[in-house]
Amino acid sequence: MSEGVGITGGDPLLALERVEEYIKLLKDVFSSRFHVHLYTTGTTLSGECVERLVKAGLDELRIHVVSNRSLDAARIALDYSIDVVVENPVIPGREDFLKSLIEKLSSMGVKYVNLNELEVSESNLDSLLLHGLKPSSSGRSVGGSRDTAIKLIEWVRECGLAISVHYCPAIYKDIYQYPRRLMRRAVSTKRFFEVIDGGVVRWVEVSGVDLRREWLAGAVIRYRDRYLVPLKLAEAIGLGTVVEALPTTPRRILNEYPWCQQCLD
Repeated sequence: MSEGVGITGGDPLLALERVEEYIKLLKDVFSSRFHVHLYTTGTTLSGECVERLVKAGLDELRIHVVSNRSLDAARIALDYSIDVVVENPVIPGREDFLKSLIEKLSSMGVKYVNLNELEVSESNLDSLLLHGLKPSSSGRSVGGSRDTAIKLIEWVRECGLAISVHYCPAIYKDIYQYPRRLMRRAVSTKRFFEVIDGGVVRWVEVSGVDLRREWLAGAVIRYRDRYLVPLKLAEAIGLGTVVEALPTTPRRILNEYPWCQQCLD
């Protein structure tokens, strides 16, 4: 079971009452030890806002600094009994900005900064290219982002700043974080006719066969003109279409192929 949750958006503070409700619910269901952190730019944050979040059970505030208002938000949050973390992407060419930011955060008493390698995706590629940024050889991140982050960490060590700076590479999310998140979600949302295989769920869809008896017995699910069937039952029937999907809601189909024993071995 998950030991915590991150609340993000958009900016969750734009729906403060809903966020309060969810935090209280999570703490009630999973206990006070369940860690809740929230991501925000802090542009709408106030003392009253932090007080309400802390009272609801928030453990950690992660601020993406986009302006001086974000720094003001960090100062406000530092007066409360929650962890305050600044988390910013590393944009090549903005090394001086990040150095200045880290110095300010250190003097404020922020103990922890997380530098994210700037990732490349289908949704942001055009924007990155317009800003003169290019993908690295791996295609996961922007070229130069990793090198800039390493230089910043070395600079912090050389300056002896009293602040912890962590670098989060894009490959770590792809290889470790994302697959583990899928596996946990698969386990928690698995339907009785599915099997889990490395964070992917599989089942068999059968049409053209009368399975009303199995359906009435609760052994299969009828969906439109077909039945959703567990793999073991499909083996007995000897036909159907195997469906592989991500364990999202609704399921995101990745692959479909005719059922055969060799395919499942």
